Amino acid sequence: MREKYSGPVFNEQTFQGIWNTNPTLNREMLEAACSPGAPKSALADCLGLHTREHLKDLADDFFLSIPSATKKNRMVEQLAGQLSKDFPVLLPYLPVRNLDFLWRLRGSGQLSISKGDLLYQDVSHTQNYGFLFLFNTGNSFTAVIPQELLPSLEGFDTESLWTNAELHQRLNAYAVSLSNLYGVLDIDQFATIWNRFEAEVITPAEVGDELAMLSRVQYYYWYENELIISSYFMTAQEVIDFLVKVKDIPYYKPSQEEIVTYFQSSYDDRSPAANAMLEFLAGYKLNKGEELEDLMAEISDVCVAEEDMQGVFDLLDEYGLLFKGLDELTQFAQLFTELSNHSRKWTLRGHTPLAVDNQKLKR
Repeated sequence: MREKYSGPVFNEQTFQGIWNTNPTLNREMLEAACSPGAPKSALADCLGLHTREHLKDLADDFFLSIPSATKKNRMVEQLAGQLSKDFPVLLPYLPVRNLDFLWRLRGSGQLSISKGDLLYQDVSHTQNYGFLFLFNTGNSFTAVIPQELLPSLEGFDTESLWTNAELHQRLNAYAVSLSNLYGVLDIDQFATIWNRFEAEVITPAEVGDELAMLSRVQYYYWYENELIISSYFMTAQEVIDFLVKVKDIPYYKPSQEEIVTYFQSSYDDRSPAANAMLEFLAGYKLNKGEELEDLMAEISDVCVAEEDMQGVFDLLDEYGLLFKGLDELTQFAQLFTELSNHSRKWTLRGHTPLAVDNQKLKR
């Protein structure tokens, strides 16, 4: 059934609210993304600044099989050829904000920008996939699109490119959200949810075609055999084992608000159970560099994926959180049980255990 259409679930305002980043963290992410050395203009020169390990990871992203004994200059040569070939193909699947920034470099291929004026979201995917290189140049960052890639920017109908990129960005947001909610879902369910809320009617086959491309430029999910799979799953066998458990369970039907919520996290951070756990954890000191929100997200992942309690205690130890006695341990266990009962479980197709008890869902 189609809901009354009131505009896309994900629009630019929604994305901006989600992607707001702490200025200090933003600067740290940008500096970590910088290539070593001075700016270069040739793709091979930019790639050559990086380690063999970095180049091997990049080759994996482009499905490029490079034997470990391959000399670095040969790795660079093969990668440069593959990136040049794939850049125009993947352009419409990059985030709109990345495209906006690329277009600012379209003439010369290079732009110097004050460190306070650049956001990581401007370069996130393009930098990560070797289409744009960022250099730390004193009080500014210098962004470079290698000369070999510049002609591809001139060959696109700009209006069509942005229209397609905006649609792909929304499709990707649904894929992230629904894989967070369900763990694994098929393209039929994706199309069902999309067509409830969005103006553009899409078929399952079209979903598969688009996600096969979108899954190439992000890490939150993978796509295989008409399934959208959370990156939590590492192997095909894990997916097969999971599907056996859920084959007779109907999918939970999320609201528009929940779709936005689960785009940001695999749990609802506004729920009373989540807030109670956060309040409890806030009273403890964590290891230097560890963040409370990250710990909470990982604890919630344990609930959602239904790992055993040992996984929770391993997490607490990893983050340096120590209980002072049995009373604190008991309180944590009670809060964890409450959080688990209110979590939308992957093995329940997004339903909560309490809903299953109330509705007598048959597994």
